[in-house]
Order: sequence, then structure tokens, then C-alpha cells
Amino acid sequence: MGDKSKIEPSILAYLAGMIDGDGYISVTRSVRGGVEYFGAQVGIAGTRREPHDLAASIWGGKVSCYRPANLRHRPQFQWSRVGASAVAVIEAILPFLLVKRDHAYLALELHEHATFARTDDPFPWFGPNYEPNDRMREMRDEMIGLNQSRSRSRRLLDGREHSEWPGARP
Repeated sequence: MGDKSKIEPSILAYLAGMIDGDGYISVTRSVRGGVEYFGAQVGIAGTRREPHDLAASIWGGKVSCYRPANLRHRPQFQWSRVGASAVAVIEAILPFLLVKRDHAYLALELHEHATFARTDDPFPWFGPNYEPNDRMREMRDEMIGLNQSRSRSRRLLDGREHSEWPGARP
């Protein structure tokens, strides 16, 4: 695809729709050498390989395939990006997201917080006892809530809030 600034808006809208429907925006947590790290994550999971290959051709990464033991089940493809690579994807598709917009904003906020935490004088306004990982744990928990909650209000594409499944009367 070459110059990433010249990606067709229709392609970005398509991939945003894939992520809204068959994808995810999340926060990863890992521990290495006793140090806790957090990062934004975005990906697509599904049975059609084409969207995964398209995303990989734009933002890099590889497409992996899981073949279920049950031969009646179709192979599942997976593509994802983490950290700064995920942020580039999220920023590109953000104008087109309809369902996972809150996820995107939270992932971007976490990335900004993690980036600032690595500077020489992080968060001087909080004082020397401020622990940035505490806030990042809270953001991760909030993201888990966004991804798992079935009882929260659901925002339809028309922007109205509904407390039941789409199609229910407000």
C-alpha cells in the first residue's frame, strides 16, 4: 500500500468495520524481569483471511491460522498489533469506528500514559510517590469491563442509548 497517509478512506472504514465486528481493541499486560508493562492492542479474528491480509499489508504484522481439531469447524485467522504499532492502527481507523470508539480512546490514553511514564521525570505534578502502573491497571480493568459487560447500555449506530438489544424501544 506504500504511503500510509494515502490509504483510501473506504479501506480504513472497511477495516474499522471489521474491528468493530470481528476484531478487538484491548490492553495487554506482561511482566518481564519483575517489571510490569502495559500496551494498547488491536486485532481481527475470523474465518476469512482477506481482511487480515489487508490489515497486515498496511500496518505490518503476520496473519496466523488456527485449525480446529473438529473438521466441521473452519480455520480461524488472527492478526494483531501491540504498543505503538497498535496506536497507528487505532488512530487511522478511529474516525470510522462506531461500536468500539470508547475502547479506542481508552487504548490511546493508556499508550500516552505508558509513554510518559518512561520519561526522565514522569508525572512531576503528582509527586515522587505516584505509581503510574496503578493507573494503567485501572485502565486495563476498565477495558476488560468494556469488552465483557453485557449489562451496560448499548449505543446504536444512530448514537442513541439503549438498555436492551438493538431494536428494543427506548
